[in-house]
Amino acid sequence: SSGINAEYGWIREMRAGNWVSTELRESEGEDRYNRAFMRLFSYITGSGNEEGSSVPMTSPVVVQLDLDENYQEVGGSMHFYLPAEYQEEYPTPSSQDVEIEEWDDVVLYYRAFGNQGKEVPHEVWDREFRNLAAAISESGLNYYWSRAITATFTQPGVGEQRYEAIYLAKRHHQSSYDGEEYSWEEARGYKECARFPDTAKPKAVEGICGKDAQCPEVEDLESESCGFGVRNIRAGRWVSTEILQSDGDMKYLHAFMRLFSYIRGENEESKEIDMTIPVITKTYLDREFEERWSSIHFYLPPEYHDNPPAPSNELVEIEEWVDTVTYYRTVGEYDEDTDVRALWDQEFKDLGDVLTEAGESFYPYMAVTATFTRPGYGDQRHEAIFLQWDEEE
Repeated sequence: SSGINAEYGWIREMRAGNWVSTELRESEGEDRYNRAFMRLFSYITGSGNEEGSSVPMTSPVVVQLDLDENYQEVGGSMHFYLPAEYQEEYPTPSSQDVEIEEWDDVVLYYRAFGNQGKEVPHEVWDREFRNLAAAISESGLNYYWSRAITATFTQPGVGEQRYEAIYLAKRHHQSSYDGEEYSWEEARGYKECARFPDTAKPKAVEGICGKDAQCPEVEDLESESCGFGVRNIRAGRWVSTEILQSDGDMKYLHAFMRLFSYIRGENEESKEIDMTIPVITKTYLDREFEERWSSIHFYLPPEYHDNPPAPSNELVEIEEWVDTVTYYRTVGEYDEDTDVRALWDQEFKDLGDVLTEAGESFYPYMAVTATFTRPGYGDQRHEAIFLQWDEEE
């Protein structure tokens, strides 16, 4: 397995195999989980299979919950993995409510946590799934939100415990990009200056927008200079929130979660909105270039520009942005071991230097970053951005 974010979530590829499964019956009410477990347990102890074979218990016990558009449970099932010696030939279930399922290879995103007590409180599962969803989306990845999966690895209430909250990955977008199809200049979006060596080729915008997710409408503008690209970001609506210093080390995650909750339906119309790219962060600086405050922004798809759903959270607002000319430099790679603050400081210094050399007028007191892809994984694209400054305005 490999990490998507060392603090918030991980990826695992689970190989194909056979599982013994049973439905969670709504008619059994609050006892449906216990009864589903007992149907599977009877199968592996021999009383619930036609051969009377005893099958060793495996770990974890997996529960899959199907969710509606309001994230309410509409069905579910429970599963035990069959040991290797029973993968080819397995006992036949005696009950029509128990079946053997063949699962394909699948990529999972998961968060692991411990617990004290015999049951994990509902609010703990809710928190873990929300944090996992935020980590996945913040990383520029796709997942099936309509199926929430829990995995119980240990006996509840006894000793050290392990539980996992899991979402299934959508992989079709991530596997189609071939960086060799793009030259360095095409990948960056501009001609680089000779003094900047090639390091990691960024993922080309053409391989992201409209493929990984929807992006704002932009117009690429010509420049005779090296070291930066120029584009006009067209007017549109964005959902925004301030990054609160009072949130401490979690301030970026908490801000991201407020916006993520908005597009997941925490709005007055309970409307779910597709995630877009890039995630924009604006940092406002004083005259000594010290941070005053910052904010984070998601672009709203065009169908919501005329009548966007009103946010339910007072810390979230809808902003209308006008056409804006921007200058940018790309970053092709960083991961959890990177000194991100030093990286961005250098990129903004380099961007300011090349713009000054080119005689371009820019506003130096707002530093903008754009994250198009997940840091630390695969082909990446991040941008340091300054806005064009019309001194007559």
